[in-house]
Amino acid sequence: MAIRPSDRRRLARLAIPLVAAKRSEVERRVGWREEVEFCEHVEALLRLEGVDPESTCILRQLHEAEAQLAAIPDTPELKEADEAYLARLDTRWVDEEWRRGRHYRPPPREEKTFESEVERLMGRYRTDLKDIDLTTRSPLNLYAWCLSRHGATIEEAVADIAEAAKDLLLFVDKLPDDSTEEDIERALSAVENQ
Repeated sequence: MAIRPSDRRRLARLAIPLVAAKRSEVERRVGWREEVEFCEHVEALLRLEGVDPESTCILRQLHEAEAQLAAIPDTPELKEADEAYLARLDTRWVDEEWRRGRHYRPPPREEKTFESEVERLMGRYRTDLKDIDLTTRSPLNLYAWCLSRHGATIEEAVADIAEAAKDLLLFVDKLPDDSTEEDIERALSAVENQ
């Protein structure tokens, strides 16, 4: 027996709050996990550039995201369940039925992507803004600044950073097990002077 279109729209209207509530919880947890990973990545890039992450906002952001995850409490099982939920989530029928009604549909607009925004900022840091105060910059700006020091595009910068990190690991791996701070600083300065 086929479901009438009016019944499908009614079911979609009733399902929207339930689907949205569950999806927002999962997306919030996934967002915090991604923020922790991003902040750790930016922290490593700042250290590679010789900037103390303590002087920027990145550690504060990192600790806030970690605190949010600790409040859940986040477990590997919950992470797997969230990934499985997002993988099987198919609410297009709800959205399609809801949109078929008499609702206003705004014209599509060009969306900014993360990559396009980072490359725009990289261009600014490579040409316009040579001397900037890193203590006042957002994590996205810090990320773009770090990448701009290594290339004009994200792909160029990632390749250059991977090479620099590999060189850094080679020097740090040569340190003795009982190395001091001076030994580590000497290895880091050797990498910078290459």
